[in-house]
Amino acid sequence: MTRNTFAHAGVITLACLIHANHTFAQETRASSVADERAAKAETSSSTATPQSGLMTRFSWAANKLDGMSGSSSANGFYPDFSTLIPGSGWLAGGIGYRHHVFGDDAIVSASAAFSVRHYTALRSVITWPRLVSDRVAIDASITYRDAPEINYFGIGADTAKAAQTDYRLQSVDAAGSATVRVRDWLAVGGTAGYLRGTGVKPGLSSIYPSTTTRFDDVSAPGLSVRPDYVHSEVFIEADSRDVPGYPTDGGIYHVGFANFHDMDSGHWTFNRVDMDAAQYVPFAHQNSIIALRGRVTLSQAANGNDVPFFLLPSLGGANTLRGYADYRFRDRNAADFSAEYRWPLVFRALDGAVFADAGTVAPTATGLWSGSLHRDYGIGLRLHTASRSIARIDIAKGSEGVRVVATLSAALGSSRRTVLPYVP
Repeated sequence: MTRNTFAHAGVITLACLIHANHTFAQETRASSVADERAAKAETSSSTATPQSGLMTRFSWAANKLDGMSGSSSANGFYPDFSTLIPGSGWLAGGIGYRHHVFGDDAIVSASAAFSVRHYTALRSVITWPRLVSDRVAIDASITYRDAPEINYFGIGADTAKAAQTDYRLQSVDAAGSATVRVRDWLAVGGTAGYLRGTGVKPGLSSIYPSTTTRFDDVSAPGLSVRPDYVHSEVFIEADSRDVPGYPTDGGIYHVGFANFHDMDSGHWTFNRVDMDAAQYVPFAHQNSIIALRGRVTLSQAANGNDVPFFLLPSLGGANTLRGYADYRFRDRNAADFSAEYRWPLVFRALDGAVFADAGTVAPTATGLWSGSLHRDYGIGLRLHTASRSIARIDIAKGSEGVRVVATLSAALGSSRRTVLPYVP
């Protein structure tokens, strides 16, 4: 047999293996949704752990976690992996307790989360998920945060990586919100709250210098002040995703108009507009997904006013430019776009992914279209059930090197920003 014959045979064999693996993955994914939803229905009426099958055990455990994390689940303890902000480290999480009150009309919950990097978040919430009707929900909350190592490199799209510093923020935010679901897919709502901070303090990092020693009030506006804010926002949101936790079809579009009113001098009062869109496009029998996400954030202050650097829109980290450090770029205005292709691997709860991100910041809105554009690309893995993301790992390459992102948040999901600091 000639060398060319061996080569042809090898190519044909490889093609057959790839086709077989892809076909198996498609059949597995196509049946996984029905299987896992059936498993969820079964486990909702039974607490006994399945006795056989690795995937059955995994589905049971994941669905139990999904049920425990739901805001309207039964009374009891639940895991808290979403309260801490990016930058808190890989080993971060907490626990909460939930209880129905007022004849099950309202839900009271309290949670505490910590990380090995000394981040802390304490939160208490009371929610009426179906006030008057199923279309109206209100809640009130109080949240304490301590973030001791937040990155700061300066303002602008051309800051140097070597300028990295860190600072500490502590705050208490008391807020209330209301959401009216006009249609099953359309909601409008608003939030109002009082934010009390302690001002910027020296960061606790042993690697990078403190922001308070390398920057001043010119290069870091608001560095030496401690404004208290009354903040408010109104929003409109269209959501056609098949499932919010791990979408494979549909999209979510969000526009919010926010005001931050400085209760002290008034000098730090400003407005912000947030526009966020994500679309999920299935193909190949809904086994492969293309996910697209774009965001634009615009800040505006009256003449003579300014925006504190810790409330400026930022890019970088797990939710935006994955090839760059958390909060790598800041300015009054920010824009970013991400595209991701994901497909099922042999393990039905595991997806592979390839992605690319691009974004920039600028002092003016028009500057977003003429400034420096930062890019990255990479590969990743997604662990999930039929209805929610469990964990993901991304390896991203940008102009400043390679970063590994490990997080429990879904890729290209619609984020809910914290009030302080700004979290993309």
